[in-house]
Amino acid sequence: MVSCREIIKLPSLTKLKIVAGKSGLDRLVRWVHFIDLPDVIPWVQGGELLIITGIGLNGDLQKLRDIVREIIKKKLAGLIVNVGPYIKEIPPEVISLAKEADFPIFELPWEVKLIEVTRELCSHIVMKQTEQRSTKDFLEQLLLCPLENPEVLIQRAAYYGYDLSKPHQIAIIRPSGLTEYLLTQKAKDEKALVALKVHFEQIIHDVLTSHDKKILQMLWADDVVLLMPYENESTGADQNIRSLSNVLDKIRAKMPSLAVAIGLGGRFESLQAARQSYLQAIKVLRFSEMKVGSIPIYAYEQLGIYKLLFEIEPNKLAMYYQEVIEPLNAYDNKHNMDMVASLFVYFEENCNAAKTAKRLFVHRNTLDYRLKKIEEITGRNLDDPYDRLTLQLGVIVGKQMTSEIFPNEFSK
Repeated sequence: MVSCREIIKLPSLTKLKIVAGKSGLDRLVRWVHFIDLPDVIPWVQGGELLIITGIGLNGDLQKLRDIVREIIKKKLAGLIVNVGPYIKEIPPEVISLAKEADFPIFELPWEVKLIEVTRELCSHIVMKQTEQRSTKDFLEQLLLCPLENPEVLIQRAAYYGYDLSKPHQIAIIRPSGLTEYLLTQKAKDEKALVALKVHFEQIIHDVLTSHDKKILQMLWADDVVLLMPYENESTGADQNIRSLSNVLDKIRAKMPSLAVAIGLGGRFESLQAARQSYLQAIKVLRFSEMKVGSIPIYAYEQLGIYKLLFEIEPNKLAMYYQEVIEPLNAYDNKHNMDMVASLFVYFEENCNAAKTAKRLFVHRNTLDYRLKKIEEITGRNLDDPYDRLTLQLGVIVGKQMTSEIFPNEFSK
């Protein structure tokens, strides 16, 4: 999709001047309409950038205010007024109406030829739509299918200005709680959900573009997947994390109640290794879900021991969990207790009993009883470093395998 902010940078629109609704420049433009009828509403559907000269208004600027009020309700992208003999200037009440609704209104001088404007606008929108479909196709082939001929993919991407011959890494930006967020926006239907996802993706695109970064991206289910350049082996990760931090700041500003996590896969030089980086980014997001009070951006290189655990076959991890933690889990199920969750928090608090008790909202004596019971059930001593490490790995494996092992507080 193309935003109003992007369109006003086109060569034929250098004389375009925004007079109202500047904060609405991120509105997405689905198409462009040039209509000079007193009643334009039956001819628009929403998302259009409307151009009018005022010929059909017969000098009645009250009708212009009515048009603006109606197209705001219809959720158009913006309005371009061709200022000249029919509309000499935009009335203050129209500007005030647009400002209240964050609806962009632009003035275009009469001497600018509308046929050139509409031709460039429509060509740009079609070109961007084609590029977006192509880039999604690139990424789908790269990440989701066996890659048979990388050279063809490199050449196709180069046509749009993407250099896939250089090292990259995959980033996944994942919103969580989309349904809940929609409810806060008083929108419930599938159309609103699609619009939210498109808006989310556009925010990311606009931030990266504003930093002169040309990055392949696609919307995949709820996620936005990015193919980020990573040329400098020593500073590439930090640069990408800074860029993603800027993205995160913008999302928080535009969509403040939406929780977002970002996972970065490892660096790769060959396109055949792109899928591995993608899978690593998915693992990173799984890791972020396991962390209580997690930071929003994680890189695969930062996972430490989790990198090792993620590479172990699931059946072997299940066997380890069965041996070390399952007795505790069975005890919890039988006696309606929460020994496993208590042990997890105990390790997260670096075995600090006072902090653990406070976080669990239990008396210190209650926690001491649980810890002794854990030692009794597992046959392991929490004061012994080897036994402690064994149990800690056990709860980490359990958390990795399934969040259902833990009560609700620790499965967020």
